[in-house]
Order: sequence, then structure tokens, then C-alpha cells
Amino acid sequence: MAVIEQLACELELYDENRERLLGESLGKYVLIHDREMVGTYDTEADAVAEGYRRFGNVPFLVKLIAPVEEPANFLSPQVRF
Repeated sequence: MAVIEQLACELELYDENRERLLGESLGKYVLIHDREMVGTYDTEADAVAEGYRRFGNVPFLVKLIAPVEEPANFLSPQVRF
């Protein structure tokens, strides 16, 4: 499975469980890999560390459980102001 397809499946699993996660683990981070919701963690670093420990250097999803999605902003070093 391509990485983008895997990410789409993991985001779909998050969406399917979003309401439950908001009720149980608001403000925590969820770790999802290969259509499996592994667990929730107090910090992003804890979730990432567990992902590497369990699965190695492969793609997995770590997502903040929040009622409102905040867009990520990235600035390219190629942009000049």
C-alpha cells in the first residue's frame, strides 16, 4: 500500500472514532498504524516514541484529539519576503 493510501485509511479510522476519542481522550494524542488504533498518549513525543518502538521506521499516524482542526503552517526556505 502506498504511503498516501495508508494515511488516508488511518485518517478514516480516526474519523470513525472521533466522537468517542473526544469524549474519552480530549487533548491527548492517538497513535494509529495499519488500521489499528494503538492507544492514546499524553504527549506527541510519547506517541511518536511508541510508534517507533512498536513498528520501527515506517509510516504511522499521530494525531491530536481536538474538537477543532488547526491547520499546519509550513514556510519554505524558498519563499522570499
